[in-house]
Amino acid sequence: MDILVKRLAIACAALALAACGKKADISDPLAFIPADTPYVVANVEPLPEATVQVFAAQMKVFWPAMFEQLAPVVTELEKDPKHADAARVVRALYDELAPRDTPEKLAEIGLGMQIRSAFYGVGLIPVLRVELADPDAFRAAVARVESKAGAKLGTGRIGEQDLWIVGAEEVQGLIAIQGRHLVATLAPTSADEALKRRLLGLDRPESSLAASGELVALNTAEGYLPYGSGWVDLRRVVALIDRDPGYQAFAKLATETPPALDATCRAEAEAIVAHMPRASFGYTALDAGHMTMRSLLELDPALAQSVQALAVPPPGSASTARNLLDLSLSVPVLKLKDFVEKQADAILAAPYQCEALASLNGSAADLKAKIGQTVPPPLSDLTGLRISLDRFDWTADKPDFAAKLLVASGDPATLVSMAQLAVPALRDVQIRPDGTPVDLVLPPEAASFVEFAQAAMVPQALGIAFGTGSAGGDLGSWIAEPAATDAQLLSFRYSSRLYGLIGDATKRFAEAMPEEQRAMMDGQVRMYALYEQWFKHFDQRIEATPKGLVFVQDVELAQP
Repeated sequence: MDILVKRLAIACAALALAACGKKADISDPLAFIPADTPYVVANVEPLPEATVQVFAAQMKVFWPAMFEQLAPVVTELEKDPKHADAARVVRALYDELAPRDTPEKLAEIGLGMQIRSAFYGVGLIPVLRVELADPDAFRAAVARVESKAGAKLGTGRIGEQDLWIVGAEEVQGLIAIQGRHLVATLAPTSADEALKRRLLGLDRPESSLAASGELVALNTAEGYLPYGSGWVDLRRVVALIDRDPGYQAFAKLATETPPALDATCRAEAEAIVAHMPRASFGYTALDAGHMTMRSLLELDPALAQSVQALAVPPPGSASTARNLLDLSLSVPVLKLKDFVEKQADAILAAPYQCEALASLNGSAADLKAKIGQTVPPPLSDLTGLRISLDRFDWTADKPDFAAKLLVASGDPATLVSMAQLAVPALRDVQIRPDGTPVDLVLPPEAASFVEFAQAAMVPQALGIAFGTGSAGGDLGSWIAEPAATDAQLLSFRYSSRLYGLIGDATKRFAEAMPEEQRAMMDGQVRMYALYEQWFKHFDQRIEATPKGLVFVQDVELAQP
């Protein structure tokens, strides 16, 4: 067992050493990927030099901080005699990687900051392929890890290709250097040579992703940059279940034979994934100032249209103000109820006949019974929520903060009436629907942590501002801000200062912990401080479009 652990750890070392690589004039990794791969993430081109320089500057600070956090974990492992062999492997890997905090030092082990790489499926089995800048330097680094650990990876050969082999009982990790490519994959020990050759790319696919141009076409269609994009195609996954040689090889290892998909099950599974056939993703901005990742979950036209109807962005969701935190959420309760009922009705009208899917019939019936009940006001009038945190500081004994809450509703006056019935202190408050803020009388139980509270109402929303000290902005203008017009379901924006606040809270928590645990927490605090230093602002959105659900994550970087 210890030998296996050592070999696995050394294999992890080999893969970790290959996480970066330098651009080299070699075969395109896409040429090894089957054109019909069910999943892939790859970069057609290496990162541009300007972006690499930004990342290199951050790495110089991040790398030592990361390994500083890992050091206590390694030390703790070394204290336990039961894990002595594993500890030697981890220590060898730590000593090899910890000093590599610059591109120049990475180059000493055959790596760099500009690479082409790909993670993809040959059938359903995953394969990692990464460019190396200097294969001999990488081999030497693996040899040093083996020597320091006192254990070597297993070796093998397929044709003229030398391999590192990890594990020998039922599943093997296969690692090879082919020219300037490092390739790693998994295969059952009993798998035939033909499957292993396909996985390692020794026998290239009849039609490759490089030849088909599908990834490049995706980038063009969706506006993805060539620095890291891909997809998960659920139609291809379903098509491969119990038909893919790799799937069949792994299925033989199962204690119980996985059920085969008969014609009925296959047809019903294909019908399900036809509603959401593929998810794709990629960068749309990646430079010294911004990183923007966009993902698209494709939906069939009818489902996409139904989801678009759920987008009722609340007032203020179009705001671009730079608050500490700002969250807007579309919550049209009655429309959500109708949407869920429609999906349940579709299942009940044509129940699944496949045994593996039969449980969905019962779930649909239960859901229909629960959601079919009448939703009373004011919940039935709810259409959205918005929360804004304008200020937060905890340097004193208690937090100093200013926050706002907006409840979008078709009838906000009913919300006010119910609040006045529930809280006697509010009964004499007059709130008019003209957006004018009104001071609220605080109940005694709230006075210990809230010093002010205001309310304001417009025809479609009720807003509340509360906090300590002074208010964080005009509530009346805040609730009158415009709603988004892009079928937005969610908007979550926050400043990097939030990481500093999390770090402060972590530090307070660590002060009450034992010294050994406190050291690890101190490392986390430093990491949060780095995040606050590197980034400026985050913007995450979910939008409903005719193509499907679009997820956008935009990060504004601090200039070095």
